[in-house]
Amino acid sequence: MKSFLIKCMALWAALYFSAPVLAQNVSITAAADKTHIALNEDFTLIVEVFGDAGEPKLPDMNAFAALAGTSSSQNIQIINGRMSSSRTYQYTFFARAAGKFTINAVEVEVKGQVYKSQPIEIEIVQSSSGGAAPQTPPGGRGQPAAPPPPNLEGNLYLDAKVDRSRVFQNEPVVIRYKIYTRLNVSSYGISSAPNFSGFWVEEFPAPQQPRTYRETIEGQTYLVAEIKKTALFPQAVGKKMLEPLVIECEVQTPRPRSRDIFDDFFNNPFGVRTSRLKVSSRPVDIEVLPLPEADKPANFSGAVGNFSITASVDRAQVKTNEAITLKVRASGAGNIKVLPQPQIDLPADFEVYDPKVSEKIDYSNDQISGSKTWEFVIVPRFQGSHEIKPITLSYFDPRAKTYRAASTAPIALTVEKGAGDYAAPAGSGVSKEDVRLLGQDIRFIAKATLPFRPLQEVLYTQPWFLMAAAAPLLALLLAFFYERHQEKLSTNIAYARSRKAGGMAQKQLAAAKKLLQENDEKSFYTEVQRALMGFLGNKLNVAEAGFITDDVERMLAERRVNAETIHQYLDCLHTCDFQRFAPAQSPDFLNKKTKKENRGKAMQEFYEQARRAIEAMEKAL
Repeated sequence: MKSFLIKCMALWAALYFSAPVLAQNVSITAAADKTHIALNEDFTLIVEVFGDAGEPKLPDMNAFAALAGTSSSQNIQIINGRMSSSRTYQYTFFARAAGKFTINAVEVEVKGQVYKSQPIEIEIVQSSSGGAAPQTPPGGRGQPAAPPPPNLEGNLYLDAKVDRSRVFQNEPVVIRYKIYTRLNVSSYGISSAPNFSGFWVEEFPAPQQPRTYRETIEGQTYLVAEIKKTALFPQAVGKKMLEPLVIECEVQTPRPRSRDIFDDFFNNPFGVRTSRLKVSSRPVDIEVLPLPEADKPANFSGAVGNFSITASVDRAQVKTNEAITLKVRASGAGNIKVLPQPQIDLPADFEVYDPKVSEKIDYSNDQISGSKTWEFVIVPRFQGSHEIKPITLSYFDPRAKTYRAASTAPIALTVEKGAGDYAAPAGSGVSKEDVRLLGQDIRFIAKATLPFRPLQEVLYTQPWFLMAAAAPLLALLLAFFYERHQEKLSTNIAYARSRKAGGMAQKQLAAAKKLLQENDEKSFYTEVQRALMGFLGNKLNVAEAGFITDDVERMLAERRVNAETIHQYLDCLHTCDFQRFAPAQSPDFLNKKTKKENRGKAMQEFYEQARRAIEAMEKAL
């Protein structure tokens, strides 16, 4: 234990003292993939940060470029025992103004110290060719210079509008992208989609052919088409910037006529010219407000919108061990997909299984709405009158700016005694979960001499001190394995059934033992058979219905279980079947008392045999 602790402390010290060394060697460089850029063309700013530092801060470039997308990669090297790391960031911009510009220094801050890159000079020109129009060669035919691309200023642009700029966390923001054009746009395609990092995204279904209409802005009439509509649910608070959307359009313009009619006919008989142009929307800023802490319900799980909840069962009167389907449905406007599973308060003797979840999303009326349904299968084990308590869904209403709660009505259930099941005595008022506390109300004073220790004794050499020092690490390991165990129980049905098999079999054997004491022979063997078959069904993850002994023998043999263990288990199952359907009769010359004692002794011996068979099978599996 001492050596283990020393190794842990040495590892921690190495990591702690090596971190500053990495942080000291910080530098930053920036470069553009091209410095001569055509208008409406994209370019990439490459920023490389060496050392342990965060994301760099870009200069303001909105005057001549719009951010279209980002990406990053990391590189770690260990040379001669020294570690070095670097991260490369690539920012794609869209040139939207002509002229000569300077990309100022990119900055990164580490422990209060600011590191800067060198500025970069770029030039954005009207045309990618950048040269003068070619002249007509002497003696040749009149070949007019290729016309420049059509002017986009005021004739074609992409607009991004949000329905609100200040929202609460998880409140939807609907952003619409519309094309405004006075040119003939024959087709378009998305060149660069925005990265909505930090948002839950729901895309509205797009029609095959966008609806177009005309709109007049400042005396100019535009043909408008909505090409994309998205609902964004912000997951974190603060000011957020929605990146631009970049599209590539094919624009048709009239071609200038040459002096030779044959050239016009063979080059383009329709007299039009097609240009491929990129258009970018502007970035959009929104502010995400935190949900208020005042009056927040204890069971609030983050639902924002307006919801209602209902619950129903397929039948309200059943027998023990019969399945009931409980259907819980939450509906309303908001992020339906992230609604949490409702917490159901069931009586202790009800068994509940993981639900089947279904969703239905409605995109009409420019909002995200719909419903989410959970179907639980519950099985009552004891008879009586029971009640499923109201199920509550707490949510935040952003319009009223207050927390609300939707609840279901209580559901009454009547559970009758099933065949061969244990029934609680009527009117006893005692259920299986009742606990009787036994103890004494007087504690006597201790008369023994208290232990003493020498004053010069050193505490840290004592075994209990070392155990106490190692206790936090042991608790951490136990918590880690417990969390893994709980996660596996909730996601792996076979594992969950296998883990619960032994406990459920012990409960059923306990019920059989009560029937043994009551000398109820048929019910006793029925309950023992349920324990035997239920244990195997849970361990092998198969349904108990239609599970026959031939299947038992085959499946256990495939699991390489010892033949003797299989034989003992099958012998118990055959005994249960025989006693249930063709019980042996004692000779007539025995009196009733002797017959009863013989049956009780046989049942007691069989009970111990079945218990040992289950324990042996559990070890084998």
